[in-house]
Amino acid sequence: MPHSEEDIRLDSLRKKIIGLGETSHRKSYYPQLQEQICELSLTMRALKESETKYRTLVENVNIGIFRTEPWEDGHIIQANPAFWKMLGIANEQDQLNVSASDLYLHPGERPKILKELQKEGKIKNRKVIFKTRDGKEILCSLTLTAHYDHNANMDFMDGVAEDITEKEQREEALRQANTKLNLLSSITRHDIINQVMILEGYLYLVMERINDAETLRLLQRMKASITSIERHIVFTKDYQEIGINAPQWINLRDVMFNAMVPLDKALIDLHIEVGDYLIFTDPMIRKVFYNLANNVIKHSKATNLTITTVEEEGCLLVVFQDDGIGIADKKKLFKRSNSTSGYGLFLSKAILTITGIGIRETGVPGKGARFELIFSPKQYRVLPELNAMKGP
Repeated sequence: MPHSEEDIRLDSLRKKIIGLGETSHRKSYYPQLQEQICELSLTMRALKESETKYRTLVENVNIGIFRTEPWEDGHIIQANPAFWKMLGIANEQDQLNVSASDLYLHPGERPKILKELQKEGKIKNRKVIFKTRDGKEILCSLTLTAHYDHNANMDFMDGVAEDITEKEQREEALRQANTKLNLLSSITRHDIINQVMILEGYLYLVMERINDAETLRLLQRMKASITSIERHIVFTKDYQEIGINAPQWINLRDVMFNAMVPLDKALIDLHIEVGDYLIFTDPMIRKVFYNLANNVIKHSKATNLTITTVEEEGCLLVVFQDDGIGIADKKKLFKRSNSTSGYGLFLSKAILTITGIGIRETGVPGKGARFELIFSPKQYRVLPELNAMKGP
């Protein structure tokens, strides 16, 4: 089809504009332009795929995700299907009219959360009670993050809500079951100890009336068996207490000195030279410290016990070093056995294992035992208050 002069002129102008005309000075840049257009196309496609994956993830996840306006009676701006399902709101028209304050069972909780969010910028794993459309109460774990505009004003907040009602019910049932079991164990242990004491009393009375050496030897074996039963019972009590209380940050120096109070210090010279640290551990760590020191008194034949701290390869070592005979056979260390020391070390390792604290014995036989408790970088920190008092 013939073209008019105007068509030819416009086509020539178009080619000049995009750099394709014969007289265009930009024609040589066309390959680079095509390459950039291709890269832009690929980037746009990747962005679209990423948005699709993100949207699919948000819509299919079982945890509620939402965005709300940042005032007390602010509305839900956007939410995923799991959030609406959790609240029992299926109708899209109803979803548009939901006020965030209407979600809370207790109306005064929303203002408090907003005030805290404005101050902190984020709230994590806050337990709140929501009410569903049919009036049912659900316990939720709520995490909120504030978003601000260029004037530092909060313009909206994003949230994640998980229904933990059944989880809390299961945990409460488990707590009650453990309480009942611990009570039963305590009562049973008390009754057994009473019977053992009676048996031991009768045994002493019999031994006072016997002069035959062979019979006395047999009675002594019976007495040793009774003592072993008592140790077993005491061990079950100590083992039962492991893990009852949540791990926490504890002042190392304070717990160390408190643990040594019941120790018979007349039998050994004790030197405590620990640094100013907080350690993250089960509160029963005091029993670990006591067991290690008490074992030195009972079994090492040492005259000195020195307890120190040293930082090594990013870890904190709490070291128990004595000047006794040392440990020749280390294969049975930390294993449950019939000896008192075996129970103590086994129990100590069980306590430390709760928070992943390591323990090892690195002493040289004949030159004393050396027990090292190993705290990873996340399990200890320097006590800031005491360091501040020391000054530069």
